[in-house]
Amino acid sequence: MTNQIKAKSSLNAKPSALLLLSAIVLTACGGYRGNPVVEPLNPNSPELGNSNSVSLSDYHPSKIIGINPMIPMRADGANTDATLRPTLDAYGLVTMGDSGSCSGTHIGNGYVLTAGHCFLENTYSTSVSNQACPTVKVYWGYRGSPSTGSPKPVVTQTSQCTKIIYAELSSEVDFAIFQVEQAPKASVGIAMESDRTPAKTKITIFGYPMGRPLEWSQYCAVTKSSVVGRPFSNASRVAYQCDTQPGNSGSSVIAVNTAGVPKVIAVHAAAAPDPIKYNIGTYMYDIRQVLKKKGVNLDQLTAATTLQSN
Repeated sequence: MTNQIKAKSSLNAKPSALLLLSAIVLTACGGYRGNPVVEPLNPNSPELGNSNSVSLSDYHPSKIIGINPMIPMRADGANTDATLRPTLDAYGLVTMGDSGSCSGTHIGNGYVLTAGHCFLENTYSTSVSNQACPTVKVYWGYRGSPSTGSPKPVVTQTSQCTKIIYAELSSEVDFAIFQVEQAPKASVGIAMESDRTPAKTKITIFGYPMGRPLEWSQYCAVTKSSVVGRPFSNASRVAYQCDTQPGNSGSSVIAVNTAGVPKVIAVHAAAAPDPIKYNIGTYMYDIRQVLKKKGVNLDQLTAATTLQSN
C-alpha cells in the first residue's frame, strides 16, 4: 500500500539559520499561510479572497520589483492577451489541507506542476515519490471579483490530488509533479528545448498571490544567471523580474513561442535574498533530467494520447 504524506506549505516553517547563511540557498516564496482563503470555497460568494485577516509575520519577503504590475484577472479573462486567455483554466489554486496554498499548472493528462517546497516544508535535500496526497485539492481557474468588474468569482473545476509522482527540494531543483482526478480540459504544454531557455526570452507568470484569485504578472525577461551573484550560480536556476508574492510558489514561468503558443519553461520557486531584486525558478530542462534519472518520462506522462478509458 502506498504511504500517505501530509502536504506541507513552506509558510509553516521559518527559515533556519543554515538556510539564511548558505550562499546557495534562496528564500522560498511559499504560499498562503494558515487556512486557505477558499476554505470553504463558494463560487457564489461575492468575494472569495481576503488576506487582510491573515497575519503576515511569518511570510518570507515578497518580491514586488519596482511598481507592482500584477493584474487581477477578470472572470472572462478579457484583461490579458488573447494568446494567453485559453490557458486560464489550466492554472489552479493548490490548497494543502490546513497548511496553506500554492499555485499549480495542469500540464496535461491530469498531471500538475508546482513547487517541491509546497510538499516538503523547506527541508532541503529531500524528496518524495509515489505518495498519496489526500489533503491536497486544486481549484481551477479561480478568478474574478468585484474589484475586477466581475460580480462573482468563478471556479471552473475542482480536483483531488491522487498521487505525488515526484517532489524534490534541493540546492539543485525545487519542483513537484502530482496527479489529480477530474483534471480540467485546459492545459499548458511544457517546452521541448534541448537546453535551458536563452536569456532575454520574454516570459510571464500567472498565479494565486496570498491565495487571492488569479493574477497576471504581465511580461519580463529571462536574465543571465551569472550576472546576479552566487545565489544563481546553479545552472538549473532561472532568474527574472516578473513580480510574485507568497502564494505564487509553483506558478509556471510561461514563454510564448514563435508560433504564438504558450509553453512552460520553468516553475517559480523562490525569491533571491535582499538586496538582490530577482525571482527564481527551476528550468523544465532540469526537471526533465531529474525525472529521467528516476525512470519517469514526463512527456509520455502528459501526452494526450495516453489519456484513455476502458
